[in-house]
Amino acid sequence: MINPVSNEVIVVLIVALVVLPTMYLAFQQWLRHRRRVMIHRERLAAIEKGIELPALEQEAQRSSWNVQRTLLLAGLSWISLGIGTFVVLSAVLAHPSQLTEAIPTGLQWIGIVPVGIGVSHLFVYVVGKKTEAEAQPKIPFVKESAPVEEQR
Repeated sequence: MINPVSNEVIVVLIVALVVLPTMYLAFQQWLRHRRRVMIHRERLAAIEKGIELPALEQEAQRSSWNVQRTLLLAGLSWISLGIGTFVVLSAVLAHPSQLTEAIPTGLQWIGIVPVGIGVSHLFVYVVGKKTEAEAQPKIPFVKESAPVEEQR
């Protein structure tokens, strides 16, 4: 016979599931803050010495999230979840039993909602990629030629 889990164990598990991710996120934020402070101090020291400062955009770009990649992942995940929901509920409703007779017919169409969310993520991903491509300056390809010698 399986012993029921005590209330103390449940409380500890819930606290661990809340506290550990919170501590991890707080530590990540602290590390980012320390990095920004270090960059700020380096820039102040460079200004005092009169050294040319590196572009700050490069620093921000290096530490930022890749939003496009996140949108693509989220979109594909939502679409997969929606298709999976539709397929599973269709299979369950196709073979009725005593356990499934309380499920209303047509419930499988609820899977369309996550598919729509995923398609909207992919739409934003495609639009963002186009905007990103248009924002970058296009550098024409220049073929290097051999140096021309001066004639005397």
